[in-house]
Amino acid sequence: MKVLIAFDVDGTLECGNPPGPIRLERVRLLKEAGFTVGIIGALERVMPKLPNLDFYYPGDPHKPEGLKEVKEKFKPLLAIYVADLPSDRKSALKLSYSYIHSIDFR
Repeated sequence: MKVLIAFDVDGTLECGNPPGPIRLERVRLLKEAGFTVGIIGALERVMPKLPNLDFYYPGDPHKPEGLKEVKEKFKPLLAIYVADLPSDRKSALKLSYSYIHSIDFR
């Protein structure tokens, strides 16, 4: 499957600061289902809880570089960034990711 889903942490995942609406179990299930899944955000909050994701990249101010590197490495047919800030949306769309706000991720 050539679908990549990158998650922000703060305001997006339940372990973020502030906590977001997406449970870590959901992220793990996506990985098990065959999606390429990883973190572009506060990775230190996720790595101990989800150690087997496909990638981990730091957050601000390095999110755009991380998004670019991940896309170049995995060459997905569809790349999605799930996050919560207008700046996240701007970075994602600039790099041809589909953007989903964390409260809309179902």
